[in-house]
Order: sequence, then structure tokens, then C-alpha cells
Amino acid sequence: MFYKLVRAIGHLYTALVKHSFNSFGKHSIIKPFANLANCQHIKVGNYVNIGSSCRITVSNSFGKIKCHSKNKNKIKIGNHVDIGNGTFISSNNDIKIGNHVIIAPYVFISDHDHGFYDINKNLHQQALSEGGSVKIEDNVFLGVKSSILKNVTIGTHSVVAANSVVIKDVPSYSVVAGNPAQIIKRYNFKKKKWLKV
Repeated sequence: MFYKLVRAIGHLYTALVKHSFNSFGKHSIIKPFANLANCQHIKVGNYVNIGSSCRITVSNSFGKIKCHSKNKNKIKIGNHVDIGNGTFISSNNDIKIGNHVIIAPYVFISDHDHGFYDINKNLHQQALSEGGSVKIEDNVFLGVKSSILKNVTIGTHSVVAANSVVIKDVPSYSVVAGNPAQIIKRYNFKKKKWLKV
């Protein structure tokens, strides 16, 4: 009964906010209460489940400093994607999430950093980095509290363990863990099983 009530509230909330997105696919749901910004640059596919208290934002500027990316769609979420509660996805250029991706709660994904190079200015006076990207291919699992940083591709059918920090590309059919994340398993197609590295 409680689950049905929560889902009904989610559908109502979705109906209120989905029109702010560039596109919002059929049978997709976003649960209360999301922190959203510049949704006109966000595309959501079909059968997407976005958990409660997620933050999904596009940064067109930071402070009074504008971002220069001309990409119309800066966040693209594929079909049959589950995004766990409290996840934070932030883009100012290009984040692509493939199909059948599972994102556990409290995951962080960003294609940019805050500027800090000029020590004569405070952080609020420094621009965000630009031109970065994140690509998460199909059938990827991102563990709870993992972080995916800029200029990273995570290959198809890969797993990122809980609390991992990914700062470089993850090959397809790999399991990575740690900070920084390192490969700990790969799928062996000859033996048809996952093997430790």
C-alpha cells in the first residue's frame, strides 16, 4: 500500500516537472523532490526511474562567468535507466548515459571541475573547466557513492564498485574499485567467466 502511494506521488510530481526537460520519455518517472537546473538541456529516455532527492543540473554559468558550450543537449539519459536516490549529475558540456544502466544511490557524475588556478582570486571568481565529457555505455552498474569525474568513458557491461573514484577510462567487461579506481576483474570470453586481474 505504502509503495503504491509513493509511486502515485512520483507520477504526480513527474507530470509537474517533465515539461521543463528537452524531452522526457514515456513510462519514465522522477520522484520528489529533485534539484533541477536548466532542464531544457536534458534529454531523458523511456522507462527511466529517477529516485528521490536527486540533483540533475546543467551549469550555463558559475557566478557571473558564462560557460561556452554550444551543445544543445548536455545530459542525455538512455532507456531503461535506474538512478538511485540522492545521485548528483552535473554537466556544462556533455554527459551521455546509455541504455540499461543502473546507478546506485549517492553517485556523483560530472564533466567539469571548479576553477582554482588563480590564487589571487577566490573560488567564486573562477570559471568552471570546460570541454569535458563523460560517457557511460550500455549495461553499466555504478556502485553506491561512486564518483565519475570528467573525461571518462566507462565501457559496456562494466561495474564500478561502491565508493570508487573513476578518473580514467574503464574498458568494457571490467570491474573497477578503489580511489583512484583500478581494474580488479575482467570477463574472459574464452573461459566464459569473470577473472581476477
